Amino acid sequence: MIFRTLLFFLVMYFLVKFISRLFMPSNNGSSNGTQSKAHMFYRTFQRFQQNRQQQQQSQQQENVAERFDEIEEAEFEDITDQENSTSNKSD
Repeated sequence: MIFRTLLFFLVMYFLVKFISRLFMPSNNGSSNGTQSKAHMFYRTFQRFQQNRQQQQQSQQQENVAERFDEIEEAEFEDITDQENSTSNKSD
């Protein structure tokens, strides 16, 4: 049980260390390949996040437009219902 726990923490430590090195800029010239891979990964993630934000904004705008149309339609129905009920009462 203790061995499994220690092994789990050791694996998690190396995983966090590896992921953190992907995002850290490197000053030595020997790791240009690693830096370019990390840079590509970061740019890809950044583009994905920007696209997602744009999609969310466009969906919000569409929802606002649809909601406005629903409100406008409901107001129109209320007015016509009121006109119909007043015209029926006067007959």
